[in-house]
Amino acid sequence: YYDAVNDSGRGIAGRNFVGNAVYHPAQDGKSNVAQFELIPWLLGSCATLAEVRTLLAKTNIVNIPFSEQLPLAQLHWLIADKTGSIVVESTADGLHIYDNPVGVQPNNPPFPQQLFALNNYRARHRRGLGALGPPGEPSSQPRFVRAAFARMNAKSGSGEAESVGQFFHILHAVEQQRGCCELDGVKY
Repeated sequence: YYDAVNDSGRGIAGRNFVGNAVYHPAQDGKSNVAQFELIPWLLGSCATLAEVRTLLAKTNIVNIPFSEQLPLAQLHWLIADKTGSIVVESTADGLHIYDNPVGVQPNNPPFPQQLFALNNYRARHRRGLGALGPPGEPSSQPRFVRAAFARMNAKSGSGEAESVGQFFHILHAVEQQRGCCELDGVKY
């Protein structure tokens, strides 16, 4: 699982965190969970985001692959419900749970660096030409800035259809056009 939502309205999205994700050996006194088990475990065990935080405080993400033929998926996670959102990152120095005031999550670099980079755009606003300047390249950090700006400034109506429509407009701020990403000589 990379993305899932439960019937309580809590959603979790796993995002690439290549080069920064570190999973650890099993630890006594902790819930030792493999990265591929994390999403269904949290969605099935917790009724609220507060319960997720409590459970994660006693959790260790272990370095067990889904299959011996597959490498470990290097991920970090955005967990959200109607009360807010957090980002969870397992790095060399342990498991970190960050409050996420902007409600979006990037790939690399780690979340504190992404959040700090928003300071470069504090003076931006919606009026007139105030939106000039957010970065346009397709790498992770500029997409994070665009998503944070769009989410913090987007307005939707009171109805469900208007809110869902606005959600997709926000996603358009960070979409990747086919052919703009090349990995190992293959264009996506």
